[in-house]
Amino acid sequence: MSNRHRSTDEVVPHHEERRVQTRSERHRVNTALADVTGQILGGAEPDDVIEPGVGFRAERHHDPAKARPSSRRRRHWKLKMWKRRTAARREKAAMERSTG
Repeated sequence: MSNRHRSTDEVVPHHEERRVQTRSERHRVNTALADVTGQILGGAEPDDVIEPGVGFRAERHHDPAKARPSSRRRRHWKLKMWKRRTAARREKAAMERSTG
């Protein structure tokens, strides 16, 4: 594979190590959510329970600053709408040729 997108400054952990970290994070999140559910089922008011918020989630793989929508326009001829429209025009032209 190409190394052009990899920087030499950033040390990427081994695949197995990342899997272990991800699994432990998922386990921690599921345990905390189970605790919240247990508190609610135990009779606590849902408004009184501290629910894990957005910061509770694991960090995403990409940089949020880079995740904003692209400034490039969509290519209309690659959309299904355009393909349906082209097919409909072809059918209409074939009908006119056969009747005319």
